[in-house]
Amino acid sequence: MARTPESPDAPRPGLPPEDRRPADPSPAPPPVGTDPALDEHQKRGVSGAMWTALLLGLLILVLLLVFILQNNVPTDFRFLGWEFVLPLGIAMLFAAVAGALVMGLVGSVRLFRLSHRVRRLEKERTDIKRALG
Repeated sequence: MARTPESPDAPRPGLPPEDRRPADPSPAPPPVGTDPALDEHQKRGVSGAMWTALLLGLLILVLLLVFILQNNVPTDFRFLGWEFVLPLGIAMLFAAVAGALVMGLVGSVRLFRLSHRVRRLEKERTDIKRALG
């Protein structure tokens, strides 16, 4: 009979018990690094889109003022049982301000939700970095 070689997992005589462990066939996973740029302080400046929106808003304001000056006709208004007379241009200004307030309220709710999500993701990232080492 032919003699078969011993399996690599078989205990070898003369070795201490801690050295009798089977060899791990899978290599260790490579270390996961994090991007150091994410740890730096982020610059918070006014972006080009913000300046564009500001200039567009200023242009709309000038056009609205011209509209108010050209529409000085007194107009009757009825709202929820109230009756009052206002110049048409002023009434349009009030409508524009009310629309801007509603739009700002909706935008602030969205920003609140996004900032809450960013804080949660930053906490999760910190936990992951702590777990990695």
